[in-house]
Amino acid sequence: MAKTELTDIKKIALDLHNFRTTPQKSEQEAINAMIIVKPDKFIGLINSLIEDGYLATDNIILLKSGSDLIVKEGNRRIAILKIIHGQYNVDEFNLPQNVINNIKGVTAAWKKENRKVPCAIFEASEANLVDKIVNLSHGKGEKASRDQWTSVARARHNRDSNKASEPSLDMLEKYLSLGKNITASQRELWAGDYNLSVLDEALKKILPRLEVSNIAELVTKYPKNKYWLELEDLIRAIGLAQLTFTKIRDKNSDFGTEYGINPIVPTVPATSVQAQPTATTPANPSGNASLPVGTSSPSWTFQPPAASGTTPAAIGVSIKGVATPTTAAPPRTSPSYSTNDPKHVANLLKKFSPAGINRSKVVTIREEMKKLKIPDNPIAFCFLLRSIFEISGKIYCTENGLSLTKGGGKEKTLVEVLSTVTTHLTNGNTDLSKVRSLHGALTELSKPTGILSVTSLNQLVHNTSFTISSTDVCILFGNVYFLLEAMN
Repeated sequence: MAKTELTDIKKIALDLHNFRTTPQKSEQEAINAMIIVKPDKFIGLINSLIEDGYLATDNIILLKSGSDLIVKEGNRRIAILKIIHGQYNVDEFNLPQNVINNIKGVTAAWKKENRKVPCAIFEASEANLVDKIVNLSHGKGEKASRDQWTSVARARHNRDSNKASEPSLDMLEKYLSLGKNITASQRELWAGDYNLSVLDEALKKILPRLEVSNIAELVTKYPKNKYWLELEDLIRAIGLAQLTFTKIRDKNSDFGTEYGINPIVPTVPATSVQAQPTATTPANPSGNASLPVGTSSPSWTFQPPAASGTTPAAIGVSIKGVATPTTAAPPRTSPSYSTNDPKHVANLLKKFSPAGINRSKVVTIREEMKKLKIPDNPIAFCFLLRSIFEISGKIYCTENGLSLTKGGGKEKTLVEVLSTVTTHLTNGNTDLSKVRSLHGALTELSKPTGILSVTSLNQLVHNTSFTISSTDVCILFGNVYFLLEAMN
């Protein structure tokens, strides 16, 4: 049985294989992953601990592993205590400035009172019992549960602890590792919070098109299988909540085709047809009686018709020796680029044409953005991107009589302004086509840890190690562009 005792937090190690996230390499990475997966929960717990201190009735569950004491229940609480006690620099994490200030303002007396916490310590041989306790607390979803696991955490626990098959989780994790259309923040967020059940149903419906028999085979072949780029777009759309059960189950639409995964077209065996005599064709094409001497009879073959028309080629009949009009070459189209390619951003900016006398500054910022080379200037591009959204949002609200202030006269935040704009653009979310096209943009912009958030921009300015890659910037711009275009 476990023994209960007060344990110094310095002697406690975070679980780097916490089911809420993918395995982490260090405690600092584990803490960062916890923040990204559920920032509101993490921040709320910080404020609660600072205000009330650690409750002595709330035991941390520890499992012995050699000389280490590994947290199996209570990772977030211990992570926060480690930050408050200075084991990790609070400025290294993507937290709001007011929360950082609260942590830095914790008194020495508070730290002394909360250095040791009550723990239930289990021997290594009791690992199965610990797993049952943790699963009861988080995996079952009871009202008394501390915080219900996400579908990702439940699947990861089922696979890793129960040795069960979870191919959709395997597909997600392989995509998070190898995907080309995903930002670093999305990798960390979706590693702990992603709608696996939607992914599972979507994949099962399109497996034949991907030329695999099951999801496990798809995982094995990815990323060298058919339609792998389109598959990545589909997985990303689920993460952004653009592809949901409603769309997958809609009998009047084909969600696979929308992401470039074409349906299987049955092969029609070739058949021969007898050409019907007309005023311009011989009644007996196999004979030579009606043809001039030395002229061979026409040879008739059937071809599947490509389009409607009146020429032999158009109706599916080829006549050897008879000239038929040739089909015009299809018009050339501009090349497509991956969502993480700066050329993709350049194409979007090129077609972005703000209209209206009040948008001269929007045009000016657009021209500056076009001049920047994203691989060399990702941070500068981010600040211009946020500026163009802020200005566009305010102009749109002014033109359409939408309020820029909240109750009490306080100005709305950028996210609140853009939410107001989106509601207006979608007619109160009744225009479903616009809801679908703009949902992903607002989801990206609303994230507390998103690159366009005030918190992230503060980190870009003040944090000596916080930065952003050009790949992330390109993908981010593609995610939010449609809202920018709609506002202008």
